[in-house]
This record gives sequence, structure tokens and C-alpha cells, in this order.
Amino acid sequence: MEISDFTVQQLEETLRKVNNEITNIRNKIKELKRERTILISELKELRTERRKIIDEIKGLRESIKDINEKRKELISELRNLREEKKKKIEEYRELLNLARTKKDQIQTVGKELRLPLSAIRREIERLEWIQQTRILSQDEENKIIKKIQQLEELLDKAMQLKKEKQEFLEIKAMLTSLRLQINDLKKKISELSDKITNITEKRNNLLQKYNELKAKIDELNDIVNEKQERINQINNEIENRKLAVIVEQKRKHVEEKLRKGEKRLTLEELKLLYGGVEDLKE
Repeated sequence: MEISDFTVQQLEETLRKVNNEITNIRNKIKELKRERTILISELKELRTERRKIIDEIKGLRESIKDINEKRKELISELRNLREEKKKKIEEYRELLNLARTKKDQIQTVGKELRLPLSAIRREIERLEWIQQTRILSQDEENKIIKKIQQLEELLDKAMQLKKEKQEFLEIKAMLTSLRLQINDLKKKISELSDKITNITEKRNNLLQKYNELKAKIDELNDIVNEKQERINQINNEIENRKLAVIVEQKRKHVEEKLRKGEKRLTLEELKLLYGGVEDLKE
């Protein structure tokens, strides 16, 4: 194909435009590379930050797991303590009822006894001495025997009263011991409840932080993907602009040929002269 309608002035103007275009493209490539360098640096920092957060999330997950296990153990211990306290309270109530019964019995028997145990025994011994050492009539003998029987019955009651009092004291001691045990259990339950409350609060704080970090990871993922996509766009744009530089340089070569007076151009040279980058990709 012959090209005859190009003047030297037109060719020089075209070459000037081509040179300017090459310069502009190269400047744009430099700008894109600078932007890409910044983005790659930011992307690296973001990925480092994301890695740290992922590691922190992993640590939080382990901490939450440990806390849940500890909390489970504390709740089990608390349940056992409450069950133990319940049994102690039931035992205390039973003993308290028994103590009240014993106290009523002691008061009842105590009203019948006017003499202490030692006095009753001395009186029995005195009457038995009289019975053994004196000559008594049948009537006197019967009276003494009857009196001794009454005193022995009274002695039995006194002995029973002494036994009841001893048992009452033992029950009171057991009640005191149980009361102390119950109070100790209440204290342990209170302390354990506080521990469970604290550890639950700590777990909830960790869960909140865990969820915040998960949200941060999602946010970072979006930013990372966005910057990576921009880097990919820049890479494609740099590639296209490099290709454009090559095209402009080849076009400049064709223009130079025309300038030198060559009239025949190949189909590829015509595409370079009149087409664009996309035409050369076909």
C-alpha cells in the first residue's frame, strides 16, 4: 500500500506526539509502580497484622476452652458443696428436734426429783442399814421395803435423767459442730460462687474480645482483598502501558520510515500507524 498524503511537517508533528505519548506512558507506569510498591507494603503490613490477630484468636480460643473447663469444675464443686450443706442442715434440724425432745424429758423428770442422786443413794443405804441391823415389826419392815422401792424407782429416774442430760450435752456439742460446718460450707459456697462469677465475667470478656477480633479479621480480609485486587489491576495496567510504549515505539519507527520517503508499508505497520493496542492483541 502506498502512502503519499503525508507531508514532512505532518510527520514531524506526528513524531512529536508519539514521543510525548511515550513519555506520558512511561511517567504513568512510574506512578503506577510507585502506587503498587506502596500497596504491596501496606498489604504486607495488613497480612502481618492479620497473622498476629489470627494467632491471638487462637490463644483466646485456648484460654476460653481452659476457662470453660475450670468453670465446669467449679460448678460441679459448688453443686457438691450445696448438696453437702443441704444434708448437714437436715441433720442439724433432726438433732435440733431431738435436743428439744431431750430438754422436755429432762424438765419433766427434773420436776419429779426433789433430791440429788447422791442424797437418794444415801437414803437407800440408810434404810437398808436399818433393815439389816434392827429388829423391826412386820409393819415397819413393809414400810421400809416400800420406801426403798420408791427410792430405787426414783434412783432409776435420776440415773435416766443423768443419762438424758449427758445425751443432751452431746447433742448440743454435735449441733455446735454442725453449725460450724454449715457456716464453713456457706463461706466456701460464697467464695466459690464469687470465683464462678469472676471466671464467667473473664470468659465473657474473652468472648467479647474474640468476637471483636473475628470482626477485625473480616474487615482486614476485605481490605486485603481490595488492595490485592487493586495491585492486580495495576499489574494489568502496567502491562498494557508497557505494550503501549512498544506500540508507540514501533509506530515511531513507521513514521520515521515515512519521513524518509518509504511509501510501502506492511499490514502490521498499517495497524501500528492507524490502529491501537487492542488491534495488535487480536
